[in-house]
Amino acid sequence: MRPPPAVAVVGAGWAGLSAALALAEAGLRVTVFESAPQAGGRARSITLATPLGPIAIDNGQHLIVGAYRETLDLLARLGAGPLLQRHRLHLVSTRGLSLRAAPLPAPLHLAWGLLRADGLAWGERAAMLRMMRALRRARWEVLADETVAALLARLRQPASLVETLWAPLCVGALNTLPAQACARSFAAVLRDTLGAARGASDFVAPDVPLGALLPDRGLARLRALGATIRLRSTVRELRPSSSGWRVDADESPFAALLLALPPWSAAAPLERLGVDLAALRAFVPEPIATAWALWPAGEAPPLARWLMLDEDPARRRFGQWVFDRGVIGAARVAGVVVSAASRIEDNPVEVLAEGVAAQLRDAFGAPAPSAIRVVTERRATFRCTPGLPRPACDHYAREAPGLWLAGDWAWPDYPATIEAAVRSGQRAAAGIIASLGVAPADQGLHAAADPT
Repeated sequence: MRPPPAVAVVGAGWAGLSAALALAEAGLRVTVFESAPQAGGRARSITLATPLGPIAIDNGQHLIVGAYRETLDLLARLGAGPLLQRHRLHLVSTRGLSLRAAPLPAPLHLAWGLLRADGLAWGERAAMLRMMRALRRARWEVLADETVAALLARLRQPASLVETLWAPLCVGALNTLPAQACARSFAAVLRDTLGAARGASDFVAPDVPLGALLPDRGLARLRALGATIRLRSTVRELRPSSSGWRVDADESPFAALLLALPPWSAAAPLERLGVDLAALRAFVPEPIATAWALWPAGEAPPLARWLMLDEDPARRRFGQWVFDRGVIGAARVAGVVVSAASRIEDNPVEVLAEGVAAQLRDAFGAPAPSAIRVVTERRATFRCTPGLPRPACDHYAREAPGLWLAGDWAWPDYPATIEAAVRSGQRAAAGIIASLGVAPADQGLHAAADPT
């Protein structure tokens, strides 16, 4: 009997893993190459050395929301659903804002929440509703090459509302300042969260580090399906041949090759092929810093589950959000997110930590954290600016048949998010399966038991 086609997936981030799972479940022979010692890519678990002992945490504070339907469905199929806790939208800030979605069908959940919100003047509430109505009437389309700042000005949003609500949401979702951020992507985020069904704007908080969600369970499932996993394997050479693709020194060709890498990483192995790299080189990486604040368990001040902070760069207070991660080991842990961190790269880590400590003191009072560990993901996302090309998964179908792309940057209108990565991986997998003439996967495979 002829063996099923072999497919190489380069990259074991969330795009690569979601694609590899779909391919393996369709019966294909899958080999996953990952240069790092662990899976997860830019949304992975790490272990921090701290004065309170080692802390298993994430490389950054990543947010999952109810609109991430493909991500949540994938995690449920892998048995990780019980590790996720859903919370109805509640936007609360140190400026006095408190906006909680009501338990009503959309759009009443948001309208009623605005009526009962604290910290917003009536004119600001009306302006927010006016903007959402205008975007809905426009089918969430914006002007060509419009920035978020220009969109907010065009829709007459008060400066106070921009500072209190829209700017923190933009920076948090797009990791790009409003003056440079893509209005199209911001509108897509609003469309699928505040503008969608009530549950789409839920915050979904995992009870475990990210590695225990997709990366660990995905690898376990792939191995159970017979896939080959090659960690610590940096792919340096791709060679097309009459029978498919060869990866480095592998003698056996692959019928299809999926590059599930960030655009700046995908460009390196493609350069020798002589293909046009302009679409990939248009992307500019943008860092995110997360300051993990630690107190001895039981000694932390009362913390909000999440809170928008009063950012003030002039006073070296750079954090925009704080998330309470509960007790981990001997420590109570909170993560302060500093997005668009390229603007603070000249500040020493000590200065960032001091500013974060001051923000936490202002927000929650004493005692101060006993330690702060700053983790900077220097290529956390792409800078989400107007006019970026969004290559399709088969972008190189003519130049390099059998070569496919996946990643958060390859999804049409989202910023760099976990959901964009998962959707892109699944779309690429579907294209590969169709191109190889493989029957769709049996849905029973998707209902796999918990691999752990």
